[in-house]
Amino acid sequence: MKNLLLIALTTTLLFPTPSQSDTNHFGAGGVFELDLGDSEIPLTPKQEREQKLLEERFKKKEK
Repeated sequence: MKNLLLIALTTTLLFPTPSQSDTNHFGAGGVFELDLGDSEIPLTPKQEREQKLLEERFKKKEK
């Protein structure tokens, strides 16, 4: 019985199971920050039309 307990204790010390907290790949803070620098993401044609409409409405309100 003592041998079985000793084997169980030894295997848990040699081969620990990973805990849930070990699955975080973003570091200790858990925050992932992507630096795009000065690059701009181009607008889709629909977004361009919406942007133009918003600019026109804004210009009308200024007058």
